[in-house]
Amino acid sequence: MLPEPRRVDGWIGFGVLLAAGVSLPLLTRDSYHLDVATVILRSLLLTMSLRHVMSTGQLNMAHVSFMGIAAYASALLVTRAGWSFWATLAIAPLLAALAAVPIGRVALRVSGPYYFLISFAFLEVLRLVFNNFFVDYLGGPSGLVEIPPPHPLLLSGGAVTFISKLAQYWLMLVLFLASAAVLIRLECSRVGLVNGAIRQGELLAETLGVNVPRYKLGAFVLGAFFAGVAGVFFAHSQRVLHSSDFGLEPMVLLVVFTVIGGAGSVWGPVVGTLVLAVASELLRELHHYELLVYGLVLMVVMLCFPDGLVALPGRVARRFGWGRAKDGASTLGTGLAP
Repeated sequence: MLPEPRRVDGWIGFGVLLAAGVSLPLLTRDSYHLDVATVILRSLLLTMSLRHVMSTGQLNMAHVSFMGIAAYASALLVTRAGWSFWATLAIAPLLAALAAVPIGRVALRVSGPYYFLISFAFLEVLRLVFNNFFVDYLGGPSGLVEIPPPHPLLLSGGAVTFISKLAQYWLMLVLFLASAAVLIRLECSRVGLVNGAIRQGELLAETLGVNVPRYKLGAFVLGAFFAGVAGVFFAHSQRVLHSSDFGLEPMVLLVVFTVIGGAGSVWGPVVGTLVLAVASELLRELHHYELLVYGLVLMVVMLCFPDGLVALPGRVARRFGWGRAKDGASTLGTGLAP
């Protein structure tokens, strides 16, 4: 069993996210602010799902590729096969998760730089496929265009449309909160403990009876599923897809957001994404130097705060004697046996 404070802290944090998300439309109806908030929610979903994969100690450089698989699958099912957006919202992420199974089985046979290179190779190969192959279906270098927005949701009181920025914000908020609830629940469960044990010592976890390949593959596939959820929304909110949307640059940004916030905590991606997304909007004049600025910030954070920005309050508290560092030794290895 997990210590009760950890579960309580997890759901308190979820409550804060819920309250903040619901409060924003009450504070502003400006289209620009709502659009920025929607992008931040989508980025939060991607970074939290990437962090779930990283919780087993593996950096998946193909995370945005699974977002792309779901995005293109949803767009094609709607435009070519006449499916409803709501059907593709369920099916396309499953297709991304299914694609992750063989890729994960191959990549997870190795570790360290070899795993990194395999996932990076898949990222680039899939980007080239989106850009150069099946041009009649995927759009090629010109992109896949004329993707319809989410179809109206038929309710007993009438149909709810998702054309306005406000409606799309509410939809993304619901998708994010549902996904975040699952990821937080897993983090605050035995699965989170096992993943943490694998990250800290894979061989030690195996000696305690943990089926390491199964947990690694499970985290990899689940992360791909939630990346697929973000991909479906991305396709029907942007209404145009380019291969560059799922290339190296957006992948590097996801890693930077996650690592700066702190990959060791489920709240690290939340902190990193919020801080850097807001900073990016405030420093729009430096847009062409965005990656350079992020790189400098990453170096400073790694040198001064190796655990990420999420650990900063605890370090300040210990520095001034406001609290004591929690000793997790008593819970190490708890509930690891399958």
